[in-house]
Amino acid sequence: MQVIAVAILAGCVGLSVSVPHSFDLRGTHIQEPCNVYEDVSHSYRSDSYDFAVKFYKAVAHRSIDFNFVYSPLSVWLILAGMAEGADSLTRQQIFNLLSLPYDDCTRQKYYQLATSHIVQADDIKVISNRVLLLDAGVTPNPTWYDIVNKNNLLDVLTAPIRHNPTVTVKELKKLLRAELPKINIEGNSVILDTIDYNALWTTEFADARIERSPFHDQAGNKVGFVDLMKITKRARIGYVKSLKAKMLELPVGENERYRMVFAIFPESKDVRASFDVVSIEIVFEMFESFRESHVPVEVAIPRLVISSEHDVRALIADMGITSLFDDPEATRNVSHPPALPSSFIQRATLTLDNHGLHSSPPAQAAPYGTPTGLDPKVGNDFIADRPFLYALFDAETLTVMMASAYSVPTYKN
Repeated sequence: MQVIAVAILAGCVGLSVSVPHSFDLRGTHIQEPCNVYEDVSHSYRSDSYDFAVKFYKAVAHRSIDFNFVYSPLSVWLILAGMAEGADSLTRQQIFNLLSLPYDDCTRQKYYQLATSHIVQADDIKVISNRVLLLDAGVTPNPTWYDIVNKNNLLDVLTAPIRHNPTVTVKELKKLLRAELPKINIEGNSVILDTIDYNALWTTEFADARIERSPFHDQAGNKVGFVDLMKITKRARIGYVKSLKAKMLELPVGENERYRMVFAIFPESKDVRASFDVVSIEIVFEMFESFRESHVPVEVAIPRLVISSEHDVRALIADMGITSLFDDPEATRNVSHPPALPSSFIQRATLTLDNHGLHSSPPAQAAPYGTPTGLDPKVGNDFIADRPFLYALFDAETLTVMMASAYSVPTYKN
């Protein structure tokens, strides 16, 4: 986990990494060593998709303009970390929400899969900060602290939240690059979650093929303009019958180690309603639908930067998780006195640019009438000039790292 911003914050407002104290808080948690040799990758994918879909629907329900980005993975990891120190009832509620296995060692395998590909490298930058910020004087349970630290679930830091709240919030906003309009620091802790994505496509979109183009709403009305990045190449495109959605998969990074998946809904006038039926099975159907075109096809997606802040506390309260924030008994195994986070805020930022590792192939259209080898519903192009959904997946585990809905053009009418 990257904690650059938080490390700087420690110097600015007197934060320090909490040092576990030698007190005894009982709890049954992951023990060492864990020897689980079975392959849990399929069950992990299915369970992680279950939460990603539920959380997506919660975010979409609260979105006014249906234009947002979030990280289900980051929230999943933080909640898993808090659950490891929760009382039995809260722990059960969170495990059920996250579809986490109750077997300690299997759960640890899930954690390893979930955190193994959050990287910062020359080709891909995914900078993630997941922090439980405790007020000075609140002492973390060393057993719990050891679990979340070893499994890379979240960081635990302290700050003068009650003694100097104004400076604390000011520095948090500056260093985490967040507005934090809904942050509440009246409790003895807050949960802060930031994730930034900026990466190189495996194949670049040529500068010369970026065009200022109209962007439409789902009914076909022009609502503004976007800078469409265009490329003509053989591409992986699919059609998901359950959603009546046209899908595109673009590789990201060296050796195509990430995938960006886009979805448009040409047969629907309501993208929100179209996604309401999404389930775990449909996510698997999506990946099975992809076929590489036999000939080059036209692909065009907007160049954009999108950033969102989410009140995760309110979102998971909608899903029935409340004791984590208002019941001291629920977090008695996290710290002493029990941590009662007054806020849980996520700020996510995602950048899509035209830069890539390999040069764009020369634009070369296929001869007229040449079959593409794709589903007839797909046609011979993928042009994202109307509301679309997209998500970032790790290519090995197919974990949903970030997801977004785009409906507000860069340049409005």
